[in-house]
Amino acid sequence: MKASNITLLRYQSSMLKTMGQIFLNSLKRKEVSIKNHRLVSHTHNVIPHKKLVEGYHKWLEVEKNYDGSIAPHLFPLWSYPHLFKLGEQLNLPLHKVLNQGCKLKINNDLPIDSPLNTTIEIFDVKDLPSKYRINQKITTGSKNSNKSIEAEIYAVILKNPKNIFKKLKKNKIYDTSEYTISDVMQIRKEDAQSYAYISGDMNPIHLSQNLAKLMGLKGSIMHGFGLFAMLFESLQKSQFILSEIDIKFLSPVYLGSVVEVIIKQISEGKFSVRVISADHKTIHLSGEFITK
Repeated sequence: MKASNITLLRYQSSMLKTMGQIFLNSLKRKEVSIKNHRLVSHTHNVIPHKKLVEGYHKWLEVEKNYDGSIAPHLFPLWSYPHLFKLGEQLNLPLHKVLNQGCKLKINNDLPIDSPLNTTIEIFDVKDLPSKYRINQKITTGSKNSNKSIEAEIYAVILKNPKNIFKKLKKNKIYDTSEYTISDVMQIRKEDAQSYAYISGDMNPIHLSQNLAKLMGLKGSIMHGFGLFAMLFESLQKSQFILSEIDIKFLSPVYLGSVVEVIIKQISEGKFSVRVISADHKTIHLSGEFITK
């Protein structure tokens, strides 16, 4: 992966403003009742800044794969500020929202220079004993295809988030004998910085060792959607052309870690995939993908 420059943040005013507002709201510590209504937002004629798109492709080293188009997993770039605004209307404490995965369906390419139209939905908030589960969907298309990509975001708000990252050390070694290693990746500090500069997600748990430790972590961790993008492109590099991928974020990946991408065929065109630690004691991402 190639490192990105901090100057890319100049094109992320909307996301930086959103993140700043989330931080300020977290300081108020005001408990409000979370609403459960279906909310929908439509945005039209959005053209992601070319510098950000190019920087994203360069970071992943996939410029040749997306000549004239946008990597489908970049959808948070143009949709997340609007998604956060919807969340505010439901009184969601956005600083407590944890992304737990994503299901992404790719129907058509996203053209790099054509206006994009996006529909963003929060269609259910389930009040469970220990958490709120938030069901969200983002659909983006161009004038030639209304639904080029469809993304479902898995997210929760824990009712008692204290020490959420502290887990007992696992001594179990997972059996991977039915899986094949398709890639080995090192998750570097530069990857977290690059994704932060491109996405505008400057959460300090990804950028500061000290602040991450205050949150109960052993160190800084990689962004979930950054890992999702790295996994997607790792599979494409292994000659899998994805039409759909459904991934759960199970355990954080600390910067500097080495992880393996392992796969197992389930049926014709359908595969199980995991991102697992090099010692096979921790499964970081797990899910399935379908090929074209």
